[in-house]
Amino acid sequence: MQLWRQYLEQYADREGNVEAQITVAAYHSVEVLTAFARTLDRENRYKDLIDQRFSLFQEGRARAADFANCMINATFSLYNSLNTLSHQLTEGNEASSALIQKVDEQVRSKVSAGEPAARPAAALRACFPLISLITIALDQHEEMTDAIRHVEQRFADGTEVATSDWEQLLNALYRIVEMIQILALLTDFELKSQIDQIASRFKEEDQARGLHLKLRNGFCRLFELGHLLTTQVDAIV
Repeated sequence: MQLWRQYLEQYADREGNVEAQITVAAYHSVEVLTAFARTLDRENRYKDLIDQRFSLFQEGRARAADFANCMINATFSLYNSLNTLSHQLTEGNEASSALIQKVDEQVRSKVSAGEPAARPAAALRACFPLISLITIALDQHEEMTDAIRHVEQRFADGTEVATSDWEQLLNALYRIVEMIQILALLTDFELKSQIDQIASRFKEEDQARGLHLKLRNGFCRLFELGHLLTTQVDAIV
């Protein structure tokens, strides 16, 4: 709840500055996914990795001097968080480990060869197969297979039609938000009402035309769903 209060306070303090509000939501999304990883790590097997990656995030936050650098830090920190969670939730599955490694190799290759402006898009695009893998891993009874495949197809379709790095980033962000709705529902179907409320807000705020307004919508909903998911998992475990 402390993280939730900090998010609300910092977001309100930046009223009128959309880029700053995007950064607040993106950074808090990193923090809540880190909290999710810590919640799952009851035996401290991943503690050093989680601590190391969160430290890198904090260092990046201290160095970031403008919105572009904030987005690089936030998106790669989100990627690192989901990479950790993927290992935690698919441990022992060789096929999953191979996929995680392949995604990691691809994103590192793209980043080293690409322009700085393309880095946030590359990072978030790499996040999508990881959140998809995590969701599939939790869908043990295959109750949400059709919904998962639908979001995966939307991601593929959006990738095909995107004409810029920012459009690629937005497509990945929106599909991540859609997938994490399914993930949260899989943890407890009684969360459906709260998930639906967030989904309605997501759809409503998507009516805005500006790219930055859409990015704010996506990162805000990502934090809200991540907070809901982490709170529920913490209560369960």
